[in-house]
Amino acid sequence: MSLKDLNRRHLKLISLNSGRVAVRGGTGLLFFILVLTCGLLMAYIILLPLEEVKFEARRQGVDVEEKEVMDRLLFVARPAVAWAIGGGRGEDGLSGEEDGKKAERWTSYLLDDRPALLSAVFLLIMFSLPFLIAIGSFNQFSGDIATRGLRYQLLRTDRTNIFLGRFVGTAVYTILVMAFLLAVIVLYIGFKLKVYGWADLVPWGLRGLMAFVILSLPYVAFCSWFSTLVDSPFLSLVICKLAIALVPLLSFLGRKTWEPLAHLNFLMPWGVQNHLLHHDPLTILGAVAACLGYTAVFLFLGYHHFLRRDL
Repeated sequence: MSLKDLNRRHLKLISLNSGRVAVRGGTGLLFFILVLTCGLLMAYIILLPLEEVKFEARRQGVDVEEKEVMDRLLFVARPAVAWAIGGGRGEDGLSGEEDGKKAERWTSYLLDDRPALLSAVFLLIMFSLPFLIAIGSFNQFSGDIATRGLRYQLLRTDRTNIFLGRFVGTAVYTILVMAFLLAVIVLYIGFKLKVYGWADLVPWGLRGLMAFVILSLPYVAFCSWFSTLVDSPFLSLVICKLAIALVPLLSFLGRKTWEPLAHLNFLMPWGVQNHLLHHDPLTILGAVAACLGYTAVFLFLGYHHFLRRDL
């Protein structure tokens, strides 16, 4: 069997069915609830200081300048954003005078040139997104492999369509959930806070959605791979979570003893994911290419093992 066996009709049917089964089985519904809860909680953490200042001023009957409030928030947020986009490497996020200027320009782009509140929300969600995706993607195959349920599908189609169909179905469902979350956040900022115009919010919101879409693909593919390796859904979830968490943890701890160990981040998209929000088009294209490359590698490994394992 190979990609020559790919059938578009079968691929479409399997991808649609995998999404429906995930929701009916509870995994997809749980993923939706967790993403919405965590995403809105992170947005709440960012938006709460502005709302509190405006509420207190309104309660005391004092006029408050929104620009003054935003300036205060940005003063507090600037070092945190610089640290986040640099992967936690010092105050500027990068080492060296030239790299420090680059980090400062990037931070200024996120906080000054674009809606700062939305940028901060993006960074928080992008950090948690890999862990959330594992919740919705860990059981693409492991449960059916354990129960031998795939044997009945193999009577009507082949493994190529099953593997790619389930990956596409999981990826599309993940993207739809991300789009819904971002729509809620953007609409709330636009209608409730009214600190940015729609001409700024909508394009930046779409840019954030693009970043989430590109970032989701390699992690869904990674879970597809590990879901073919083990027969237990719970074990698949644990392995995916641990693998996703250990990469940035080992990178962070390793750089304390030997700086090159910081590059362990690049074993997964952790090392490039924030660059999807960069101001330089070439850097963005490089990050997109890297995420698509991770996706291709993880898919190949999962597909290679799925073709050969006993179902």
